[in-house]
Amino acid sequence: MGPATISLDLENIGSYTIEKESVISMDHEEKDIRFQYEITPANIIIDDKLGQIILEVHQMSTAEPMDEPISERDQSTGIEHCIQKSDMIHGSREMTMKEYEVDGHDGVLATIEIDSDDPLSALGLIESNDPLYVLGWCLDQKDGEGSVVCVIGSDLPWETTKEIFDSISSDLA
Repeated sequence: MGPATISLDLENIGSYTIEKESVISMDHEEKDIRFQYEITPANIIIDDKLGQIILEVHQMSTAEPMDEPISERDQSTGIEHCIQKSDMIHGSREMTMKEYEVDGHDGVLATIEIDSDDPLSALGLIESNDPLYVLGWCLDQKDGEGSVVCVIGSDLPWETTKEIFDSISSDLA
């Protein structure tokens, strides 16, 4: 997927299809910070409609801070910001963030509670009332900065999601 190779063990979810989507490119400008940004998305649709897994690789044209606030106004870290701006999170969402190691990288796990009245359910973006789990990590982080962030989201039950997250193998392509 773009600048990254990501492998997952999906043995326990049954049959599925993978849909790769078009790369999204944009310019990011805020005060003195300007860089180009690309997102490479893919969806893994589980055939029995138990849920889905969404993958995105975010690539910035310059290395940006990953483990400190991105600005005075926005106290999110670079990885948290990528999670918040992913297509998995629609609008401003309340989420719980915690550290989570993935494939030897320091990552961030966001948990978003979902109920049947939630707009994500109404839009058909979430197939269950299980929380949405979104995990982000930077593949090339060095001295607190990086340019390639992987984001994976799952609305499967936590036990299944944890197995998938713990099976992740990732590297720069």
